[in-house]
Amino acid sequence: MRITLPAFVSRCHWRRPVCAACLATVLYLALAGLDAGIYHGLPHAPLFSDKQRELLYSYGVFDPTTNPLYRQWLHGYVNEPNQPPRSGTADDAYRAYGIALPDPPGLTVAATDPLGWWNGRMPREADVLFIGDSFCYGAGSGSARSIPALYEKATGQPVYAACKNGYGLPQYRDILRRLTVETPPGAPGHFGGRDVFVLLYVGNDTAADLFVYRDRLAEERLGVWRHVKLRTLWRLSRFLRDADQGAGQALAAGPTPTVDTHGYFPVPLTVPTQKGLPFAFHPFYRSFADTAWFGPAEEESVAAVLADLRRLAESRHLRLRVVLLPTALQVVFPRIDFAAVDRRSEFARKSWDEVRNLNALAGLLLGMLSDAGIETLDMEPAFMNDPDAGRLYWPTDSHLTPEGNAATVAAMCAAFVPDDDR
Repeated sequence: MRITLPAFVSRCHWRRPVCAACLATVLYLALAGLDAGIYHGLPHAPLFSDKQRELLYSYGVFDPTTNPLYRQWLHGYVNEPNQPPRSGTADDAYRAYGIALPDPPGLTVAATDPLGWWNGRMPREADVLFIGDSFCYGAGSGSARSIPALYEKATGQPVYAACKNGYGLPQYRDILRRLTVETPPGAPGHFGGRDVFVLLYVGNDTAADLFVYRDRLAEERLGVWRHVKLRTLWRLSRFLRDADQGAGQALAAGPTPTVDTHGYFPVPLTVPTQKGLPFAFHPFYRSFADTAWFGPAEEESVAAVLADLRRLAESRHLRLRVVLLPTALQVVFPRIDFAAVDRRSEFARKSWDEVRNLNALAGLLLGMLSDAGIETLDMEPAFMNDPDAGRLYWPTDSHLTPEGNAATVAAMCAAFVPDDDR
């Protein structure tokens, strides 16, 4: 029995190259449409947890302008304005490995102001401006025992803190410009004081956060071409890969993020720690085992931002100072009890390279800050020489403890003596 094929199949038999090209074109257009639909439409779908949604924005899977907390001038996010105080915990590193503490260190974060930062006053009412990320607003201590709050208490000068997790060096420049140049003098959001402190964290301010900012700028310039390049689908695949492998920022995306700790927990010290707990070094440290990602282009970018900060400060007659904050791994590394660490673990094999690279990055930043003519306080020597260094960082978290914040403020007051010419 002879089966008659449909006409289009018969024609394709003789014109396979043409049909293959047509099929490939249709498939490509469908993928481009899917790419656009995910980027612009999926952010509105109630399919994800708040944490997953936050990470999908961070990975560039979702259009940032669909988030009401995105600020174009910042190329980043603020908190929801005018929200009441909220409670939290200092155990982000433990949670990254799925470790639940029955009594994690607690903290309280202040109410947000109309600009979306954690303050009880507006910039116009402050003499001192702090700019930074989670180390600035008190992620490990709560707002009342944060570095800005303790500095205000020590000096008696009213402080405004423009800080949020996820900010990096380019955002610090944008914030300074926004609060001093772009906002009219006398407006509530205008800072008219003289002293500006930038809290620069070695861990991610010139690493992951720098790349996120750069990617946002690049994708804004791409426009519709991002869908031609299937950029959203590529980003989504990277997010899914990281989530599956327990890597990158996606590590915290799953509802049960228990993963292989690679030896980064438990890490006991030879000195006392908070609550006597072993350290859990956050997975982000693994990205510093090889820092080939930080090359001449990144150096040039950092140098340009530092030059912008210097020019902005000089144009507004501001006294700009940077406080360089080291990572916990750098500070407690000489105090790690390596005899109790699994020698076969990734941590035992790679932590030496990670510390060496972090120290090299810190040294590079110090040199670049000096070249930019920006007065800088490096907190690593003070922390390293502190006999109670094991208590300066949470063993459960990547942030400073209240004791670490207090040590930072004491060093700041000693290095930058307030005077009356303000």
